[in-house]
Amino acid sequence: MLDRLTSPTSLVVPVLGTVYLVYLATQPPPARWVGLGCLLVLTPFVTGWLLGRYADVGPWADSGS
Repeated sequence: MLDRLTSPTSLVVPVLGTVYLVYLATQPPPARWVGLGCLLVLTPFVTGWLLGRYADVGPWADSGS
Protein backbone atom coordinates (compact mmCIF):
# COMPACT_ATOMS: atom_id res chain seq x y z
CA MET A 1 0.00 0.00 0.00
CA LEU A 2 2.03 2.96 1.23
CA ASP A 3 5.69 2.73 2.08
CA ARG A 4 6.55 3.38 5.67
CA LEU A 5 7.21 7.00 6.42
CA THR A 6 10.68 7.50 7.83
CA SER A 7 10.95 11.25 8.17
CA PRO A 8 11.57 12.61 11.65
CA THR A 9 8.36 14.63 11.41
CA SER A 10 6.28 11.49 10.89
CA LEU A 11 7.65 10.09 14.13
CA VAL A 12 7.40 13.25 16.25
CA VAL A 13 3.92 14.50 15.33
CA PRO A 14 1.92 11.56 16.79
CA VAL A 15 3.95 11.68 20.00
CA LEU A 16 3.50 15.43 20.40
CA GLY A 17 -0.19 15.14 19.62
CA THR A 18 -0.64 12.48 22.29
CA VAL A 19 1.30 14.54 24.83
CA TYR A 20 -0.91 17.54 24.05
CA LEU A 21 -4.11 15.51 24.48
CA VAL A 22 -2.87 14.18 27.82
CA TYR A 23 -2.06 17.77 28.81
CA LEU A 24 -5.60 18.83 27.87
CA ALA A 25 -7.02 15.94 29.90
CA THR A 26 -5.25 17.28 33.00
CA GLN A 27 -6.70 20.79 32.64
CA PRO A 28 -9.96 22.03 34.18
CA PRO A 29 -13.19 21.52 32.21
CA PRO A 30 -14.09 22.03 29.36
CA ALA A 31 -10.52 21.37 28.09
CA ARG A 32 -10.47 18.16 30.15
CA TRP A 33 -13.51 16.82 28.31
CA VAL A 34 -12.02 17.65 24.92
CA GLY A 35 -8.75 15.88 25.79
CA LEU A 36 -10.49 12.84 27.23
CA GLY A 37 -12.91 12.64 24.31
CA CYS A 38 -10.12 12.75 21.74
CA LEU A 39 -8.10 10.15 23.63
CA LEU A 40 -11.20 7.95 23.86
CA VAL A 41 -11.72 8.13 20.09
CA LEU A 42 -8.05 7.64 19.16
CA THR A 43 -7.24 4.78 21.55
CA PRO A 44 -8.77 2.00 19.37
CA PHE A 45 -6.87 3.24 16.32
CA VAL A 46 -3.57 3.35 18.18
CA THR A 47 -4.20 -0.11 19.61
CA GLY A 48 -4.95 -1.49 16.15
CA TRP A 49 -1.87 0.15 14.68
CA LEU A 50 0.36 -1.24 17.44
CA LEU A 51 -1.09 -4.73 17.04
CA GLY A 52 -0.57 -4.56 13.28
CA ARG A 53 2.95 -3.24 13.54
CA TYR A 54 4.29 -5.49 16.29
CA ALA A 55 2.00 -8.54 16.32
CA ASP A 56 1.12 -8.71 12.57
CA VAL A 57 -2.61 -8.71 13.35
CA GLY A 58 -5.30 -6.74 11.57
CA PRO A 59 -5.36 -4.24 8.71
CA TRP A 60 -2.09 -2.52 9.67
CA ALA A 61 -0.10 -5.75 9.59
CA ASP A 62 2.92 -5.83 7.33
CA SER A 63 2.03 -8.19 4.50
CA GLY A 64 5.68 -8.86 3.74
CA SER A 65 5.67 -7.04 0.41
